[in-house]
Amino acid sequence: MKIKRYLFLTFTATLWLSGCKPEFNQNADYKDITISYGILNPKDTVHYIKVYKAFLTDGNAIVAARNLDNISYYDSIEVFVEEYENERLTRSIPFYMTTAVPKDSGIFAYDPQVIYYSTATLNEKNVYKLKIFNKTNGKEITATTPLVGKFSISQPFSDIASFLTSSTATLKFGKAPNAVAYDVYLKFYYIELDKFTGDTINNNGEIVWRVTRIRSEQPTIEVSLVLKQLYQIIANRLRYDENIVRHTKGADCITLEVWGAERNYMIYLDVNEPSSSLVQDRVFYTNMVSEDKSAYGIFSSRNMAKRRYKLINSPNNAALDSLRFGSITGHLGFQ
Repeated sequence: MKIKRYLFLTFTATLWLSGCKPEFNQNADYKDITISYGILNPKDTVHYIKVYKAFLTDGNAIVAARNLDNISYYDSIEVFVEEYENERLTRSIPFYMTTAVPKDSGIFAYDPQVIYYSTATLNEKNVYKLKIFNKTNGKEITATTPLVGKFSISQPFSDIASFLTSSTATLKFGKAPNAVAYDVYLKFYYIELDKFTGDTINNNGEIVWRVTRIRSEQPTIEVSLVLKQLYQIIANRLRYDENIVRHTKGADCITLEVWGAERNYMIYLDVNEPSSSLVQDRVFYTNMVSEDKSAYGIFSSRNMAKRRYKLINSPNNAALDSLRFGSITGHLGFQ
């Protein structure tokens, strides 16, 4: 585990994290620098680890980054994860190369992307050690993480989203094993129809609101939140369209999610938070280990608890009417 400091322009720092360095000494010897990202979740049925390399170029770094050969190892590396139970090695899980997982377009090569995957079932009580072996130069990279275990939300307990019309709501959940912080999300699902033909325009509308981040290692975490702000979030994300009618996607169209993060993941997120400063003493955090200190990235874990809630009217709650007719969202055409 190590922290390195560099003085970079914000743009340069972003490129460094993404795998290339636009300012360099053209006379320097080439050094293999590996960047890897893997966040394990014991609930996932497929696990992915991204491994790519930094590069030098005597041309435009942005153009060079679009060449998949400049950033990909392909099958010249072996990627596997060792499982340990009480410090005893129980199995070695191979991760296989694939180009079948799509990636959003951007500055870097994305079609296809090279990624490594496994369908192994993970045990949240065990510890996992990533090993990347470069078959060309013999370099080995390692990183270790425990898994964030399962946990549950105990409050709000009712399955009706009455918290959307309350001044405050109490969120209560048990500590997730190996988690040190939690992100709370509220999600709203809706559909859009053509007002005149009834045809479905969007059957998978989703609005995601990150409500807050909680740092706690207490056995029970309890916080007060103002969740009725979701109406304002919906109003900010959607626009009135005289040709569109909107509906909630089923009665239970509200989901509350709490994501627990392992310590290394949380440190990585903290040091890479966006900054408004143009020039800054940038901190780069990694728990990747290699003998020549040429590995960066993060290998860690997270887990999630969630509950679904109905957006309906009840004797003491007018949450659905607030969406349809309220001053904040009443103009958006919800029926």
